Amino acid sequence: MEALADPSLTESQRAGYVAALAAALTMPAAPPTATQRTPRRAAPKPERKAADAIRLGKESVAALTLPESGERYVFDTECPQLAVRLRPTSKVYVVQMWDKANARSQRSTLGKTDVLTPDQARVKARALVAALADGQDVRKAAGQGSTVGELVKKWHAVKVKSNRTADEMRDTALHFLGKLADRPAALVEREHISAVHHHIATKARRRVVRGTGAEQHIVEIGEPGIPATADKWLAIMSSVFGWAGGANPCKGIQKAFNAKEKARQHYLHGEPLLRFWSALEADTDADVRDVLLIALYTGQRKGNVLQMRWDHVDQVAGLWTIPAEMTKQKKAQTNPLSEQVREILARRQSDAATPWVFPAVRASRDGTLGHMSETRPRDAWERITKAAGIEGVRIHDLRHTAGSWLARLGSNTAVRQKALGHQTSAMAEKYAHLELDPVADALQRMGDAITAAATKPAAGNRTAKEAA
Repeated sequence: MEALADPSLTESQRAGYVAALAAALTMPAAPPTATQRTPRRAAPKPERKAADAIRLGKESVAALTLPESGERYVFDTECPQLAVRLRPTSKVYVVQMWDKANARSQRSTLGKTDVLTPDQARVKARALVAALADGQDVRKAAGQGSTVGELVKKWHAVKVKSNRTADEMRDTALHFLGKLADRPAALVEREHISAVHHHIATKARRRVVRGTGAEQHIVEIGEPGIPATADKWLAIMSSVFGWAGGANPCKGIQKAFNAKEKARQHYLHGEPLLRFWSALEADTDADVRDVLLIALYTGQRKGNVLQMRWDHVDQVAGLWTIPAEMTKQKKAQTNPLSEQVREILARRQSDAATPWVFPAVRASRDGTLGHMSETRPRDAWERITKAAGIEGVRIHDLRHTAGSWLARLGSNTAVRQKALGHQTSAMAEKYAHLELDPVADALQRMGDAITAAATKPAAGNRTAKEAA
């Protein structure tokens, strides 16, 4: 630019300078050399607060205060993966690691601070970090050192807070375990689980000799082969072992129940209801007959009927209150009683000698007399359905029968939900305002309709006058 300002330039010289300047302005800039490049700064890593990282020593660990709620971690400046986890009731060493192979953070508990010294905790932490770096699975199984029965109980203690059927699942799991309950969980193989699963599906019911001398006779006790229950037990045990970590011996075992091939009738009506009613009236166990009738007329679960107490029943008001601890929803449930149920209860109350509406036959080992066991109605049900020529119907299907009859008589969904106690949390809120009067009316109409349908004469037994 200074050369162009010289007045002694000729026109041709001035034109050459202008062309050179234009070329320089349009030429792309050369890339910077290595010495000219400015290094890109990495994003600063978040630093732990001074209070969250100290050198863990006996005195410094002892001085750490427990939080009133939640949890807090204080890391070690000497071994960065080691920390003390503080909770309102505990102070333990943990090691926080990064599992590069699985791209995830992993934390393991080392032990309580009053058991391990800081130096011992550092040794353990470094060993785990090294093992993880070598590709080893350093997860500590929840069932380590536990028997299968103990593992089920540990699983239940954790799941009962979030799973409303955890109690039922625990009882089902333990009921069928047998000797496997005492086996170390770490030693359980697929064949052990498969053997129990097969037993439930095919051989759960067994024959034993009862009586003495000439009065001896063979009876069958226990549940019959129940493939659906076998699969339910398998699913529960798979959940237990999956929660515990490590190998799951339930994987790969085929299910025993084929729902499509075993489609069953879910409720009684028409001719099967007539045959069932006749067989029920002819059965010799009057107590079980009352159990089944109340289950049918109320639509409630067999277990709730067996555990019914006289202090749960208000005969004057015609109401039966099932306590919260006996319902799946863990909420008290009040059920109106039809005239049919009130007649049964009035007859039984006349000679009631125990708090139970359906007491057991004999006292337990500690001398207490509980309610009727489930084995008795189960055995009676097998007799009754066999005599009626009905297959594939369970006691629980009496509940389905009540629901189907309520629907046939025009009861809306809200009334059926309230009558049967079929409530999710959302449904409970939606129908909390529903009065019991329409429910009582629906149950009464259902009881009358079932009784009328079940007691009408069969087509082959009608007289000529009735047929006309």
